[in-house]
Amino acid sequence: MSNAIPLVKPVKGRLKLAPLVKNLSITFSENVMTKGLSFLTILMLTRTLGPGDYGKYSFVFVTVAMCSALFDFGMENTAVRFASKDKALIQPIFGLYLLVKLGTLAGLVLFFTLAGPWCFELMHKGEMSQYLPYIITGLIGESLFFVNDTYLQARQRFQFRAALNIARASVVLVYVAALLGGHGLSLNTVFFIYLIPLLFSVLFLGKYAGFVRSFLSNALKPPFLQELGRYERWMFVYSTAYNLLGRMDFFMLGFWVQFQQLGIFNAAYQLCSIVSFLPMCLGKVLLPALSELSESAVFEKTKKLIRVTGFICLAATLLIPMTAWVVPVLLGSEYVSAIPILQILLLAFILGLLSMPYEQSLYSLGRPKVLSVGRYLQLFLIVGLNLILLPNLSMRHRVFAVAWTGLAGRLLYLFYARYFYLAYEKSVIRQLKTPRLMEHVG
Repeated sequence: MSNAIPLVKPVKGRLKLAPLVKNLSITFSENVMTKGLSFLTILMLTRTLGPGDYGKYSFVFVTVAMCSALFDFGMENTAVRFASKDKALIQPIFGLYLLVKLGTLAGLVLFFTLAGPWCFELMHKGEMSQYLPYIITGLIGESLFFVNDTYLQARQRFQFRAALNIARASVVLVYVAALLGGHGLSLNTVFFIYLIPLLFSVLFLGKYAGFVRSFLSNALKPPFLQELGRYERWMFVYSTAYNLLGRMDFFMLGFWVQFQQLGIFNAAYQLCSIVSFLPMCLGKVLLPALSELSESAVFEKTKKLIRVTGFICLAATLLIPMTAWVVPVLLGSEYVSAIPILQILLLAFILGLLSMPYEQSLYSLGRPKVLSVGRYLQLFLIVGLNLILLPNLSMRHRVFAVAWTGLAGRLLYLFYARYFYLAYEKSVIRQLKTPRLMEHVG
C-alpha cells in the first residue's frame, strides 16, 4: 500500500487546476445553473401572466435590478480590487462599503416613497404606484445580497458564493411553481419573491457587525483612503454609465409603448440568458485574479483570454438561428414577435463578451478613467439614436429600434476598449525596453 503513494501524488498534481481556471469553472457552472433555474421561472411567468401582466412584472423587476446596481456606485469593483491587493484590510474595506451602501439605500427608499408615484405618472405608468412596497422591499433585499456576493468574490470563495446563488434561484423557482400548482400565481403573489434575498442576508448579520467594528477601529489609514477614493471616483463615473446602459433601453421604450410591448421585449431579453451571463461570469473571476498580477503578467494572461472568448463567441453565434423555433415552443404563439428582437440582442451580448478581456485588464491595471469615457460614448450614442428614432416610428418598430441601437453601442465600445488596451500595452512594453537599451549603450 505504501508503494502506491508516490504514484498517486504526481497524478493528483497533474489533475490540480490553476486557481483562475478553477474559479472560472465554478462561476461558469453556477451561472449555468442559476440561469437555468431562472429560465424555468421565466417560462412559468410568461405563459401564466401573458404579455400584459408580464410587462408590469418586468417593469418592477427591471426597476429593482437597475436601481440596486446603479446606486452601488461602482463600489463593488473598488472593494474587490483593494481587498485583493491587501487581504489584511478586507474587513475594514467592507465595513466602509456596507456603511456607504446603507446610507445610499436609505436615501433611495425615501425617494421612492415620496417621489415614486410622480415618476410613474411622468412615464404614463401611474398604475405601477400600487407596487411601490414591492419595489422598496426588492431594493433592500438586492442591495444587501449584493454586499454578500461581493464579499465572497473578494475572498475568492467562489464555491460558497455559487451555493448561495443557486440556493436563492432554487427557492424562487419552488415558490413560483407552488403558486402555479395551487392556482395562486398573480402579480401580487409573485412579487413576494423579493423577500427571498432579504432572508438569505440574515446569514451575514454577524459579518456585517464585524465589518463595521473593523472599519471603526481606524484600520484604514488616510493615504490608503485617498488612493481608494481616487479609484472609486472613476468607478463611480464608469458605473453610472454602465448601469444605465444595462436597462436604459427598457425605460426609454417604456415612454413610448404599452405594457404588452414591454413584456415581449423583456421576454426576449430574458431569453438572452443563454449568453448574457458569460461577460459577467468572466468579469467576476478576472478582476480579483488579474489585480494580483504584474502588468506584464496581465498582458500575457489577456492574450490567452482573447483567444478563449473568441472561440466562445463563435459557438454562441451559431445558436442565433435556432431562436426561430425555440421561442414559440417555450413561450407560446403570443411571443412570436420576440424572435427577431431576441436575435439582435443575442448578437449584442456576444459583442459584450468579446470586449470583456480588454475591459477587465484595464480595470486591474488601474485604468477606469479610460473605460468611463468609453461607456459614456456608448450611452450617448444609444440615447441619441433612440431620441431621434422612437418618436417617429410605429409601436411595433420602436421595439426593433431599441434593440438595434443597443447593438450599435456595444460595437462602438468593443472597438474603443480594444484600442486603448493595445495602446497601453505598447506603452508599457516600450518603457520596459528603454532601461535595458540604455544599459546596453552604456
